[in-house]
Amino acid sequence: MVRTVYSPEHCLQYLEQYATQENFVLGLILGQITDARENIIHLARTPDDKTADTVSEETYDSQKTESVRNLLGVSEAWVADHAKHVTRMLPGGMFVQGIFITSDEDVFEDPNHFSKIKAVLNFIHKTLSSNQYMFGNYPHMNERLILHMSTSTKVLTCKSIEVGSSKTMSMKPVEWKFLPKMQQWQRLDCYYEFDDVYPVIVKKSGISVKQQFQQILEVAYKTIQSSVMFIDGELKDGSDALEQLIKKKRLKSSTKTTQDAPKSMHVSLFVPFENSLPETVEYLECDGNIHFSGVVSSSVFMYPKATVSEAIAAVKQDIIRSLASRFTMHCDALIDDNLLPEEKVCFNEPPRRVLVPVGSLYLCDYLFPGEAPAEALLSVKELLDLQITEGDVVCDVETPADTSEFDALDRDTSSEELLATPQEASQFMYITGICFAMFVLIVSIFIHYYDAIVQFMGKLLTRS
Repeated sequence: MVRTVYSPEHCLQYLEQYATQENFVLGLILGQITDARENIIHLARTPDDKTADTVSEETYDSQKTESVRNLLGVSEAWVADHAKHVTRMLPGGMFVQGIFITSDEDVFEDPNHFSKIKAVLNFIHKTLSSNQYMFGNYPHMNERLILHMSTSTKVLTCKSIEVGSSKTMSMKPVEWKFLPKMQQWQRLDCYYEFDDVYPVIVKKSGISVKQQFQQILEVAYKTIQSSVMFIDGELKDGSDALEQLIKKKRLKSSTKTTQDAPKSMHVSLFVPFENSLPETVEYLECDGNIHFSGVVSSSVFMYPKATVSEAIAAVKQDIIRSLASRFTMHCDALIDDNLLPEEKVCFNEPPRRVLVPVGSLYLCDYLFPGEAPAEALLSVKELLDLQITEGDVVCDVETPADTSEFDALDRDTSSEELLATPQEASQFMYITGICFAMFVLIVSIFIHYYDAIVQFMGKLLTRS
């Protein structure tokens, strides 16, 4: 059976734009796979490679660019790094599905080009697999898409190839269909609150922020995976399609004959009591603790014919992927990963999530404290090859962190330090008080026996 992929018509216009210019372009195919259908949401051109020896987190906004003229000149690491950055912007249930190419060569017939395509896709797969909490690769299928448009004939060809395997990989034909109408999506919104305390053990080198965040991520992953999801306050059958729930909601909520589909479904995650208890109890002597507190906003977009179980998996992926993305970005921005043991209270605020429109749905970006929505425009342009305005960025899905608790802790710590240093000061005052008392005693004795002392001193002077 031939694999079929559905894509909005603007993707065709996007390809034709570059093919008409007769430019070599390589980019990423972003989409969603469900049992009902595979949908493509966007094509994102990979930025021109930077003239640097290594690829790092900061390379997308620093050095000069150098255009690549053909497929053989493409850096696998650079494309994989682009895929990693874009994956952070994707909601749960969305993945990098492959690559697209516009060129005048026949990339499917030339052995050198075929080898290069395999190398690029395998490098992407390996990079996205390096962090399991990013959910970079679709878990149920290892076939990736290669979409090619000839700049000379404008002929479009799509094939798939299996990645992550040492076996000889052969290409399979794929039917790519463009939809004249905008694809409809069902939105699911969830706000998941974290309020947990984790032990801290100080080592000689200090406290590694990255290791502490990794510990939080591991616990959060286990907790969320074990949670039960309710949609609009009800527990649904995992095999039901989302559109069935929409139809039932229409019948219950209104007597009108026609009504639009609800804008979104509200999702709640509950952790069963037995799963919230630790498997084992261990006594540890800790040097401190981390209070991890805040609310993660999740907005997932699903094909309406997708099942409830697929929606559940997407929401859980979204929360964990968002946490992993923020922690990585925060640690990369730190000048020094280690906190010194002398630091009594330290406040870490990972970037907050904002939504950016792509077609009829939203992807996301992250803003560090103090950054304006204009910062998101740069990421969207660089990574998604999209032009949006500052007003398009939805910034109110998450609020900046409340630092009142931290300020109170900081004041308490400062007070403790003021009282403790001064244990030395109080000792000094104690000794000073004793000395003053001895001085008063001596003066009193001198005054009381003044006449006797004067006579005694006179006798001594007479004798001399």
